[in-house]
Amino acid sequence: VKFTYEFAVNHLLLPDRQKAHTPLLDLTPIPVTALHNANYQRLYRFSHFNAIQTQVFHTCYHTDYNVLLGAPTGSGKTNVAELTMFRLFTQSPEEKVIYIAPLKALARERMEEWEEQLQ
Repeated sequence: VKFTYEFAVNHLLLPDRQKAHTPLLDLTPIPVTALHNANYQRLYRFSHFNAIQTQVFHTCYHTDYNVLLGAPTGSGKTNVAELTMFRLFTQSPEEKVIYIAPLKALARERMEEWEEQLQ
């Protein structure tokens, strides 16, 4: 089945052109205690967020801005996703989170871990 839909783009608003990436700033690592929530803090076995997590911490944990984070494997992207989840849980506890992973097994693993840790 093939479906085609044509639409006019003459009124399409595009964002300002920006660099393909944001340079990593030389920031002091943010301590996990900056979460100001003992339940969230105990989830982490480290004392400070890494450079990438530190750079996006304020945006993810204190604002409602959308974030697209592309970073290498093992760089802490899931922890960044958790920051946004924690904000939602704090601001709107009745809301739901949709977590998308490339494999069902990875999504299931995260869900099981979060269910165990956040109860």
